[in-house]
Amino acid sequence: MSDNEGKPTFDPRIQDPDKIRQLSRRGFIGSMAAGAAGVAGASTLLSTTAEAVAAPEPDLPAVPDTPPGGAAPDDEAYWEQVADQFLLRNGVIYMNSGTRGISPISVHKAQLEAIEAVNSDPNMCWSTYSFAGMSEIREKLAAFVGAGVDEVAVTNSTTDGMGLGFMGLELSQGDEILTTNYDYGWVKNMMAFRAKRDGLEFKMVDISDPSFRTPDDPQKVVDAVAAGITPRTRFLTICHINYTDGFVMPVKEICEIARDRGIITLVDGAQPPGMMKMDMSELGCDMYAGAGHKYMLAAQHTGFLYLRNEIADRVHPLIYTGSSNPEWAVTGARKLEQRGSSSYSDRISIGAALDFHNKIGVEAIEARLRYLSQRMSQGLKAIDGVTVYASDDPRMSCALVSFSVKDLDPSFIVGRLWYRSPNIYIRTVGAAGGFRGVRATLHVMDTADQVDTLVDRIASLAQA
Repeated sequence: MSDNEGKPTFDPRIQDPDKIRQLSRRGFIGSMAAGAAGVAGASTLLSTTAEAVAAPEPDLPAVPDTPPGGAAPDDEAYWEQVADQFLLRNGVIYMNSGTRGISPISVHKAQLEAIEAVNSDPNMCWSTYSFAGMSEIREKLAAFVGAGVDEVAVTNSTTDGMGLGFMGLELSQGDEILTTNYDYGWVKNMMAFRAKRDGLEFKMVDISDPSFRTPDDPQKVVDAVAAGITPRTRFLTICHINYTDGFVMPVKEICEIARDRGIITLVDGAQPPGMMKMDMSELGCDMYAGAGHKYMLAAQHTGFLYLRNEIADRVHPLIYTGSSNPEWAVTGARKLEQRGSSSYSDRISIGAALDFHNKIGVEAIEARLRYLSQRMSQGLKAIDGVTVYASDDPRMSCALVSFSVKDLDPSFIVGRLWYRSPNIYIRTVGAAGGFRGVRATLHVMDTADQVDTLVDRIASLAQA
């Protein structure tokens, strides 16, 4: 038997053990084990045992009140208080929210308390199907993305939402389905599968050349996609922000062309929700799939699918278990989430995450992320031998900064940043056309000093 059995143990590379211990509340988190999966990604495993004596309320920093009109993007005193809301230990700089956005303390606590509730109160057995607070969470989510309440389905991820929207859409043999070769690989594979199964024609527009993604005007991309449309095109999907180089696609302009030609559009929105102010009616798409576990900062296994009311009758559930509510069973986006039991704690985390964003202010967060990314981008561009893959036009970039350093292998760069103090957590990326680089995705747990630290470390690598 281990001498450590029953004692809190941590791998301290990612999280601060002292902060985690302080999260103990009413004895429901007596011990906790946390582990990190290393440079390729991190996951946290929790194990809880009851304590004989209830622990005191946690003494952790509260989310700071937002100044009137929203905090200025360069108000470091304010934003450092926001950064203190995360469980990261001192010495870790986390710049990978584009893969997994670490939840702030308020969301972490809400999820743990939800787990406690379902495991301690027999009355909570019905939470696997429905609970009263879900209506309020759905209303918050709809407002957050600029949609009607009946146009939002809660999903398990962006990819889950993309599958629900595309695989459930009515299409006929011979119809053309269109995307770009720069879109997400899983989505392209999904389209190829259905094309083979249902006799569809799968086409991709080639925008792999960097000139498409670093232009002074996005019209070149619009024209390229428009040129790929034929009279047989019935479906078009594009990403909103490409996860490799951070290019913000001209979604509104492309969706307008598609709408005029009777083509159904589905936007892959894995990155923007929580990064940028969202408005589905403004974008003009028919469907939009987004993640909850990235920039929204909710738990893993969360996401949403926007389904415009006017086309809802043309999209059908892939797995259908019926519903206790006849209206939900047959109308609107909610029919797509009728798949039996769900996770109460995950759904609760969505509401808590939206509260966190709304308290700080959606516009203030976007302005902050743009400020940090511009600070990083300009700092990197000043280093000899560093190439930054981002447009200087704010319409076509936001909080993702991808770059390369001379002929250094991207994995080498990631490793050198992680295994030297302070530990900077970024990732490698690659895409069509031979693109390879490293990517930093910035969020409110990051500070200006941390951005400068990364720039200084890259300068040292480039000089060496």
